[in-house]
Amino acid sequence: MRNNMLRGKFENINLKKYYHQTDIIQDYKNILQDIEDIIRNRQVISDAPFVSRVFINGGTRDDFGFRISNTPPTENEALVNWLERITQAESFCAVINGVNGWSEEISSRILDDFTEEWINNFGIPSQGVDVYTFMGRYNITPFGIHKDREHTFLYHLGPGIKKAWVWDPEIIDVAPLIRSDSFNLKDTLSYAYPIILQPGDALFIPQDWYHVLENPEFSVTLGIAPYEKRKSELLLSFIKTLMTENTGNEQDLSVHISNDSHPENYADIILADKFKNGTLYTIAENGMSNLINNLKSNMFFKYNSPPRKPEPKNYRYFGGFVIGENDGEKITVHCRGGSLKIKSDIHSQLLKLEALIKSPDFLYSRKECERPDFIHSFFEHLIKFGVLV
Repeated sequence: MRNNMLRGKFENINLKKYYHQTDIIQDYKNILQDIEDIIRNRQVISDAPFVSRVFINGGTRDDFGFRISNTPPTENEALVNWLERITQAESFCAVINGVNGWSEEISSRILDDFTEEWINNFGIPSQGVDVYTFMGRYNITPFGIHKDREHTFLYHLGPGIKKAWVWDPEIIDVAPLIRSDSFNLKDTLSYAYPIILQPGDALFIPQDWYHVLENPEFSVTLGIAPYEKRKSELLLSFIKTLMTENTGNEQDLSVHISNDSHPENYADIILADKFKNGTLYTIAENGMSNLINNLKSNMFFKYNSPPRKPEPKNYRYFGGFVIGENDGEKITVHCRGGSLKIKSDIHSQLLKLEALIKSPDFLYSRKECERPDFIHSFFEHLIKFGVLV
């Protein structure tokens, strides 16, 4: 029986204390192989690029994100040799976010072994759970000693070791020491907890704990982070979404204000139609409903699944299909974090399709079709979203 990824070997987890536990991921080589397969097959899976960042010799190199996505390893090339080749550097770090969207195996593993228990204990994270990977060989985290707003769970996959240092804020606030120099290790390491991560080990870093990492040997780490938004940030995002709906062709507007003008006179010019009949309460209510449905359809992950390339084969339901709001004209269907708008008059047909694709014996044999009907077109969208795999 494998260890739980959230708690490791503990019966319960204390989110206010860090932990380092050994031998949590006993099949770490399988996860490492999954990540390598994602990198090798990115262009086969989807036309979308990775959400990636690359650091070379300690500095950010935005231009190398394109190379990470579009220059896969050659047939027998190891990841370390691949990164050496495309970065042409001795010290490098590549980060890929949302790796769960590229692998049904990884997304199912994290959902079953981490996310479901997190939600049962702490609720749905309002921005979802990110699953990412750090790959590289570097002296110190490229952005130095830092803290994160989110809790961080790191699972080391090897092949080399990883070093980490974490600072307990209840023991010392190291912010004054690193404010002007986040690479000030000389005056700070004596206050830190030093950790050596071997392949299969897990490290939990609570939010707002300063930490820094080092990869003296090439290695790969899988990270999991539940992301939250503050209430005010959520409301602003709902309002922004509402205000920008159907405004793709919106023009810049100069509002000429005179001394005797009243702000309410300009409301009709500025506000979107849907906003005029709403209140902040209904905006928040509808926004939260839409947010939760998107997260449910995406198995509570932060990043949407990349659009898949349909191919002639048999498809089964993988997950991520939620029927959302019906405003009388359109029904919103949430699919792996994305959405479709379908005419409301086929609501009953949509419910039947939902029952059909979620049944255990469902199988869709995809064939090229010159004049697709509604059902064929709908299934094509579900393939592209990754609902059918």
